Amino acid sequence: MTFTERVKEEILIKKINQPCCQVSALSAFIRGAGTLLISNGQIGFEIVTENKKANDYFSSILTSLYGAEISLSEFKDKFTGKPKYKMKLVNEKSTLILSELGIISEGAHGAGINLSIDKYLIENECCKRAYIIGAFQGSGSVTIPSEKSSTSYHLEFVFSNYETASCVSDLLTVVGFLPKLTERKDSFIVYFKNGDEISELLYFMGAKKCGFELQEIIVKKFMNNDTNRKRNCDMGNITKQIEASIKQVQDITLIETTIGLDGLSVQLKETCLLRLENRDSSLEELSKISGLSKSCLNHRLRKISEIAKNL
Repeated sequence: MTFTERVKEEILIKKINQPCCQVSALSAFIRGAGTLLISNGQIGFEIVTENKKANDYFSSILTSLYGAEISLSEFKDKFTGKPKYKMKLVNEKSTLILSELGIISEGAHGAGINLSIDKYLIENECCKRAYIIGAFQGSGSVTIPSEKSSTSYHLEFVFSNYETASCVSDLLTVVGFLPKLTERKDSFIVYFKNGDEISELLYFMGAKKCGFELQEIIVKKFMNNDTNRKRNCDMGNITKQIEASIKQVQDITLIETTIGLDGLSVQLKETCLLRLENRDSSLEELSKISGLSKSCLNHRLRKISEIAKNL
């Protein structure tokens, strides 16, 4: 199983229960993985994927929300021989469903494709997260290096048009990430290449185990590549510093994705932002940057850790 497959499988373990979030995730999944079809005056869609669990998951949401009778089938790819799974819906309900999902809009001159994200789909913070999850399930992938590999970190969402890619990029920015957007052949790619940010995004989407696994690789590669520090510094202190920094970032990320940093006191929120902006800095370096004593910073970071532990 590839890392992408493990990430997607882990995300699906925790079900999306709120109907508003189900609609958001379903809309993003169809937009990312689906193809629109027209038959007998009805507009529908077809999705072909190698991910059976995602296919089953979103078809069950379609059935529970709209009572839709989905056509599901399985076949083997003629080139790779791998199994693929098809979900198809083209009937009297499909046009209405696509309209309610914000994928098409019906006007005086007939239906048209809506390439942007309807605002009602992402009004709530929970729905923003659900939309990103659906988009990743439909069009996302992630590549990570092994401990000694020179392969770079890479997570991407692939879309067929610029407007949708730009909207997803903006949405990711709104929830606290800094994606990049590029064109590749006939596709538009929203992507990340920073290992720490990819790890945080995996955590945000619910793939905590995979996010921690990636953090371990980042630490090991850092220790293998940073030979100058090994020569000039005590390795025990470096290891503790790295582990402490990673744990602090993980605690802050947990707080951010549950109660939000605005739920903290001003002093603790400032300390969270300070650590996020200076992930590789020691406590002494943070003290110089902030003008606070090491004991004061240490006390605040311990308090942040206690809050995260109780969530």
